[in-house]
Amino acid sequence: MDGSRARLDAAGIPVRHQIYSEAIAEGVIAKLRRLLALVRAGRKAANRGVLITRWHPFLAFVAPAWRRKGGRILLLVQGNDDSTYETNPWLRKIPGIRALMTRSLRDGSSVLCVNRGLAEWVREQRVGVPGPVDVMPSGVSDLFFDAQPRDIGEPYALFFGGLAPWQGIDYMLEAHRSPEWPEGLKLLVIGDGVKSEAVKAAENATLSWLGPKKPAELATYVAGALVTLCPKSNTGSMAKVTTPFKMLESAAAGVPVIATDIPAQVDMLDEGGYGLLVDAEEPTDLARAVARLATDEALRSEIVGKARAFSPKCRWTSAAPQLAGAIEALQREIGA
Repeated sequence: MDGSRARLDAAGIPVRHQIYSEAIAEGVIAKLRRLLALVRAGRKAANRGVLITRWHPFLAFVAPAWRRKGGRILLLVQGNDDSTYETNPWLRKIPGIRALMTRSLRDGSSVLCVNRGLAEWVREQRVGVPGPVDVMPSGVSDLFFDAQPRDIGEPYALFFGGLAPWQGIDYMLEAHRSPEWPEGLKLLVIGDGVKSEAVKAAENATLSWLGPKKPAELATYVAGALVTLCPKSNTGSMAKVTTPFKMLESAAAGVPVIATDIPAQVDMLDEGGYGLLVDAEEPTDLARAVARLATDEALRSEIVGKARAFSPKCRWTSAAPQLAGAIEALQREIGA
């Protein structure tokens, strides 16, 4: 929401209604009640305008009202069905949810996806449906551009984000235990999730779990890191569509990234060159790469320079003209 508003504000596009909820809902029933409230608000706001919305299966209950009023829907897609289930496993309990997901993808008048692999997947789901499917890259908060580096008295590598199985937590912990890991280099882990206990059990003199941090504080840890780690697992189709914010947030802070060589992450580093790729099946490869950046100052300086050169593309507002163009095209359809 923050990114979309920043882009709309930069483009001078007024927002007639904002439908959003930051309420934390525990349990399936509470989550459904919150979603139904958002659906009712979306249907009530329907008009001869453009609805900009994140892809969600419950969009299928909102889209008909907008079409009846002559409106158009600009769909923002940031993951596929696999990633939706992984981040919201409770959705699996709803009968017919996959059909609703497909329906909501086909309800978009036009679609903007965060990367090429995801756009290809969306086109497969929308065969026979008119309307463009384009790529609009993600952006990150200004906090990561402006943060002052945190000094903990020693250099450190940093993992931050959800501690979920597909984030490669076990792989990272094995890399840290490897003899290839540079002696004395601290590993800090920020985040929470089902792998928290594994991280906590691995704590020692060179590994600390700091739990979750608010964005402003997190940004200082990112800015102060020698290197950040993005060891995502090769989870089938999700590996082609993921766009880890942690990689963009690191680039925004001018900090090198080491990422596993799953397809989407390969594409990201091919474009910006702000990090190193390692074998997703070989933890010692991660340890070796950390050691390279810890000991080769010339290499690290080169990658820092590439991160800083790429960082303007990570700003939310860099995609404002593209978002504005997509909205204006739909407005022209309405006026035709």
